[in-house]
Amino acid sequence: MTQQIEKFTILDFDGTVLDSTMAWSNVYQSYCKRHYLTISEQIRLNQSNSPFTEWIETIKATHKITQPSKSLIVALNEIAKKVYNKILPKAGFVDFVQVRHTSKSKTIIVSREEPDLIKSYLNNYRISEVSEVLQDSNQKRTRANFYTDISKMYGCKTKNITLIDDSLSHCTIAKQAGVFVIGINDNHSVSRNNQMRLICELYVNDFTPLLKL
Repeated sequence: MTQQIEKFTILDFDGTVLDSTMAWSNVYQSYCKRHYLTISEQIRLNQSNSPFTEWIETIKATHKITQPSKSLIVALNEIAKKVYNKILPKAGFVDFVQVRHTSKSKTIIVSREEPDLIKSYLNNYRISEVSEVLQDSNQKRTRANFYTDISKMYGCKTKNITLIDDSLSHCTIAKQAGVFVIGINDNHSVSRNNQMRLICELYVNDFTPLLKL
């Protein structure tokens, strides 16, 4: 029996819509150059291995930055808009959201990134079919009630929600909540590939295979 994507789709952003490997490291380097700061290789290379808020605090401590964290994040996001706009969406993404829109399906993006950054990216590539961008700054997607809340918010059944995400933890919780889960390979290791295949109904490298569903 062929599984069909349901009528409400939740997309992650980083690692799902695009491959942002080293993007924030480039943002950090640009920030340092603008403010005549010595680039820390440890900060640059460890960005992907630590939570974003911790990474921000490390930048502040290392460079003795006194401005509030929120203010620093705003400054970094302005740089990030230019960095991200140079990264193409994963293959098939633009066609995928257009097909979803044509079939009267609602598609939203939920991500830890600032909504303004994501909206800037979508506008840059003239993608207007994403209905809404929500920020998950508190990792709500790691709790099953996130999907209950989403179903109430948008008036849809949990079983009619499709999640497309590169995160194993997000996919695992969504599966437990009864959501149809599609995993995206974001340069995963062999071990992570195997874990994702066990959890997800589908596990793909990009959006191209999803156009055939």
